[in-house]
Amino acid sequence: MPLAPEIQQFILGFKSQWDGSVNSACQDFFEARHASLESANPNPSIQFENNVKYGPDPRHRLDVFWPADATSTNATLPVVVYFHGGAFKLGDNTITPHMHANIGRFFASKGMVGVLGTYRLLPEARFPDGQEDIASALSWLHRNVHQYGGSRNAIFALGQSAGGGHLAMSLYSGRLKTDEGQSLVRGVLLLSAALKYDLSKKGRRESMEQYYATTDHAIIHSRSAYGIFHALPLVEDADVVAVPTPELFLMLAEWDFEECVQGNLDFVRLFAERQRHLPRFEVLPGHNHVSYALSIGLPGDEVGPKIADWVRRCSEGA
Repeated sequence: MPLAPEIQQFILGFKSQWDGSVNSACQDFFEARHASLESANPNPSIQFENNVKYGPDPRHRLDVFWPADATSTNATLPVVVYFHGGAFKLGDNTITPHMHANIGRFFASKGMVGVLGTYRLLPEARFPDGQEDIASALSWLHRNVHQYGGSRNAIFALGQSAGGGHLAMSLYSGRLKTDEGQSLVRGVLLLSAALKYDLSKKGRRESMEQYYATTDHAIIHSRSAYGIFHALPLVEDADVVAVPTPELFLMLAEWDFEECVQGNLDFVRLFAERQRHLPRFEVLPGHNHVSYALSIGLPGDEVGPKIADWVRRCSEGA
């Protein structure tokens, strides 16, 4: 069953248009949809803990959702960690009364541990703060998620927009490993990720010059997720990967904005050239840059179940 017709029409009304006003309109619209479904009695089968600290900064926070019957003595549940977007300067685990809790609750309802993670933002943040925060959050979970019934060997990191950019930078700079060299994550899902930047756009240029603390655009591009990946050594036929690498999955919305689309397509081409195979890549029909995330858990949502199926398949193959 697809999303309700009025939701589909709302998204279609904007198509690929994207700016702060569209983002705000989407948040208001989907918050109202989630609020209309709210039960007077919250689901007793899901427990949660907000503002779990993973580091010293006020932005180093996790919200954790888990099935009430999970136990730390049998910590086998897959763990899904969602890092929000916000153009490097906005966003949080809670942006409205029901979002992004809708994501954490959805995965907990599927027998998983759902985690929301935030990180340092502009104007205080500077490269490489974002990718370091992602790695710190995942390292904390690797050590502690058993407390919520989660398996340290089945952690899946999801990054949306700017969160996806930080996640990809962290992955390809080699930060998502334990001290013993084992991967912190079983899978990485990049959702409309900020992999390259169009610095011809004034707002993007100003933000990236501030985050990277330079006006040298060549340096900025080299330190983007695309640039970091481009600098990695080529994969040779004789290479044997001793440590399993995370499963990689990229998703784009049908109505994503041009900068995001081109950056992801360029990354997929580069990945194919350097890794000699294509990553899993999927387009989400009928969605814009944020609608697929904000609608997770609503009747007719197909994206949440798709991600949950991917997590289960990867976990079973671990």
